[in-house]
Order: sequence, then structure tokens, then C-alpha cells
Amino acid sequence: MTTSRFSRRPLARSVAILAACSAVFLAALLANHRALPAAEDSVDPEAQKVIDQFSKFYRALEGFRVTVNIDLAVERQGQKQTIKFEQKLAGERPNKFSYLYEGAGGGATIRSDGEQLYVYIKGFKSYAAEEAPKAIDQLFTNPVILGVLSMGNSAPVTMSVFSQDPGKTLISTAESITYAGKENVDDVECHVLSAVGTQMDWKLWIDAGDKPLVRRFVPDLAKAFEKMAAQGGENPLAGIKATNTVSYNDWDLDPKFEADAFAFNVPDGVEKADSLMEMITGGAAGRSAPSPHALLGKPAPAIDLELLDGGQLDLASYKDKNVVILDFWATWCGPCVRAMPIIDKVASKYKDQGVLLFAVNIQESPDEIHEFLKNADLDVNVALDKDGDVARAYMANAIPQTVLVGKDGTVQVVKVGVSADLQESLSGALESLLAGKDLAAETLAEQEPSADESPEADAKPESAKKPAEKAAKE
Repeated sequence: MTTSRFSRRPLARSVAILAACSAVFLAALLANHRALPAAEDSVDPEAQKVIDQFSKFYRALEGFRVTVNIDLAVERQGQKQTIKFEQKLAGERPNKFSYLYEGAGGGATIRSDGEQLYVYIKGFKSYAAEEAPKAIDQLFTNPVILGVLSMGNSAPVTMSVFSQDPGKTLISTAESITYAGKENVDDVECHVLSAVGTQMDWKLWIDAGDKPLVRRFVPDLAKAFEKMAAQGGENPLAGIKATNTVSYNDWDLDPKFEADAFAFNVPDGVEKADSLMEMITGGAAGRSAPSPHALLGKPAPAIDLELLDGGQLDLASYKDKNVVILDFWATWCGPCVRAMPIIDKVASKYKDQGVLLFAVNIQESPDEIHEFLKNADLDVNVALDKDGDVARAYMANAIPQTVLVGKDGTVQVVKVGVSADLQESLSGALESLLAGKDLAAETLAEQEPSADESPEADAKPESAKKPAEKAAKE
């Protein structure tokens, strides 16, 4: 769900910013939380009183659930966009936990039923399951889980309210905390705490009544932006202002949890990974390999786009004549900026052999693109995907995405991201296509199971299947 004065601006931009900030914040959060740096003398007395009340209240709760609404308002060059998404949290001490997220950038599920812990991130082809921790807050020592919970930068509150010592956990996420008076949030009078951290500051609104419920949390992203800029190279966050507001609604402090409230149902087409790491790496750390792109070997979706400097890209007109490189990109995308000169160099090398490059820009203005190309000293054919329809047709959910379309008009190669061997791998793929090879068919053939990997070889008796696997069939 989005609201915007420029409805055709890319949602992907805000998602990228959100992800980047969450990643930067996660690193800071882990460092601060492990060190537990904030002794009580770094918290002023009035703030400490509020934190003590907050801590006593949440520690006494046997269980609760809450809806978390996150708004990310982004402004760049006078243009504004807002992403809204939702998280649902529930817990029952000592170790039952549920986190559901659906929205910008995909979705995620974390569930502990008291015996098993399940983690699934939408877009991955597998889920992970392992023994449940003895207490909910032990989940937060796992960087993969904490990374998921950091979407929207709400992890300090999540960690604190589920902790066995909520006050100490909250204090550990900052260097100092001061009392900033009282303010109303939705007509509810709240204490306001203001925290300073090494890499991120925040404000927290806690109900001033007899139930010190968290009402609002606002992380300040300025330090995260500065850290990104200090890393050198192209800064995708340059010139961008962002406001991140996290609201806590519909607190249920005496929930009557259904029998399956913490159960995990395996999504269709998703298999069990051997570990969390295997799930994240797509099998690189284990036996399975990432599934091929859904368009591989299929006719390339039609493209009819204006070119930046005039003319039209009609992909069908190149069938039987050219190998076409489609580079899906945007000026704000750091990896795209690094990849484009490499792709342009490789394309130029094979230009005389009929290789054409079109950089498909996703929903940016011609002025922005011209300025970028001038500063980067690049001269490439840019196609304008003004509505993002072509990017959606090519499933460019993450960029850069480089697609090679063979002379027969089929999608032969799809590469996402920028790898250290991009120049070599792209050159090798073009050499093979120009030599008449069907790379898509070869890749798909590699995914076919061998006799030793056939379903019969891996078959297990029904009684040996995990409860979650059974639930998926029931």
C-alpha cells in the first residue's frame, strides 16, 4: 500500500532505502546489545522511572499480541513517497512466539511453538526449522532472526517487550536515554524517552497511565545515512530524507490463543532446509541449489519503450538478428551503478558480433538519468520503463538484473546483483550464445534430478515426516 504525490515513482526505491537502513541499524544494534554499554548512570532519573515501570509491566505479562504499523516517508528533490506495512507480534512465555510480516519487499514468518522454531522469508525456496529456544529473548541472539525483525527498524522495542528483563534490554540499545516530557499519541498521554546511540538515535512514547504500553517508536535514520555515505563509492541514499514511524496498536494483554496460534504451515512449493544458513544461501552451504529464474527458456516478454535520446526499443524487431542485453537499473541503486560500466564494456566488445545493450531504467525522470550518465561518463542506450510494467514482466524484484535474450527471442540468462566475476561470466555467456549454444536448456537440464536424487530415493515413511510437513498436506 502506498500513498504518494508521484504515484509512478518506484516503490523499489523506498524498499531499498528501508532495507539498507535496517541492515546498517542491525549491525549497530548487535554491537550495542552484545556490549550492553548503557549503565544506569547514562539514563536520567525521570527516564529511569519510566523504564522501571515499563520493565515491571511487560515482565509480568504471561502473553500478549499487538499489531505494529510502520510508515516510511521518503523525500528526494521535493518529491515524496510513503510506504505503509504491518507486522503482527504475539508471544506466550516462556518460549512461544509469532512474527508475521507482509508488505514492502516481501514477507516473513517466525514461529516458535515451544518445541520447534520455524523461519521463512518470502522469496526463498526453503524454510528452516530447529529446536525452539528456552526463552523468547534467546531468539534475538541469532543475527538471521534479528535481521528479519529489524525490517522497519522496530527491533529495539520488539527485543525489549519480549525480554526477561525489558528495561535492561531497552537501555542496551542506546548510549544514553533522557526524559523528554509528555505528549499525546492518538489522544493518549505518553511519556517520551529520547535516546542517543552510536549509529542511530530514537524516541519512544510510553503510555503514562496505569498500563505503560508502547504507543510509538521513531528511529532517526540520519546516522545510518551518514554511515552509508562514509563507506565510499556511490551512495544510494544521497539527497534523500526519510522519516520512519512505528505505531503499536490493538494491544491484547490477556489473549486466548487458539491451538494453532504458534503453528507453522509450510507454504506451497517450499522445502525444508537443513539450517538457517542454508535457507539464506539458497543451498550454497548445503545440498540444494537456487531454482532457476521463472522466465529462463521462455519467450522474452514483449518490450516497447521510449529511448532516452529518442527512438523506440521494440524487442521483437531484434529476433533472429541480435543477442540483446537488458540491464534493469536505477540511479539510486549502488550495485547497479557499479555493474553498468562493466556491462557496457562487455557489450561494446561484442557489438560487432550483433550484441546490443539496453539499460532499462525503472521509473526515473529523464533529467535524473541524464545527470547520472554525465557524471558517470557513460554513453549507453537507456530505455524508459516509466510505469515499471516491463520490470514487473521480467520479475526484476531486485536490481541490478541482467537478462540475456538469445537470437531466438528466448530468455537465456538471468543474473541478479553484481558479482566479482561479472565481466568474465557475462563474456563467457555471450561467447556461448554467439556460438549457438542454448544456455537456458543447459541450466534447466542441470536442475533435473539424477537417478540417485529421484523422489523414490528420498522417500520417507509418513510417520517420519515433521509435523509442519504433514500440516502442509492436510
